[in-house]
Amino acid sequence: MSTQFKSIIPLPIIKRINMEKKIIHNLTLLRLVVGYLGEKNQYCWWSSSFLTENSKKILEYTFPRTASIAQYEGVSASAAKIHDQRIGVGKSFHLFRLPEYIEKSIVHYYQNELDEESFVLAIRSKEEALDALTILAGTASISEIGPVNIGVFNKDKGASSINKIAASYLTAFNGDKQIFPYFMVSE
Repeated sequence: MSTQFKSIIPLPIIKRINMEKKIIHNLTLLRLVVGYLGEKNQYCWWSSSFLTENSKKILEYTFPRTASIAQYEGVSASAAKIHDQRIGVGKSFHLFRLPEYIEKSIVHYYQNELDEESFVLAIRSKEEALDALTILAGTASISEIGPVNIGVFNKDKGASSINKIAASYLTAFNGDKQIFPYFMVSE
């Protein structure tokens, strides 16, 4: 992008353009999978049930074209509340409260580029969600419990950060304990 356009285009848009689509895809999937697993019908970290078929039918009545986005936003808000209570709000971020430019990138991706069917398959059951989480974790491993600082998240370390975040939740769900990964963000 030429420097003459950088002065015209707001900084958050430049950051969003530079954020790799694979990172945004994986963050979106990770948020959906962890949101699903944390709901009351799975591991009950938060009391919502936005990602059930019944909830979708109710939301389709009110939001016929955007019910899946309403589900995604609802479970994200429920999870964010619990994470904020455990981690705190300040200079750190977590999966459900990201910097604004990343949040906007995720919303844009979810609204415009998401293959909803493949995401729905990942949360069809607890086992399939855990399988998706295992894939997202890769070879990363986290053994601590409670709030866990996983380091710095930026576009260069995005993939390894996502692996660590996923590994944290995988350890938690498989070990019946609660882990709340958080991180700092650098440009």
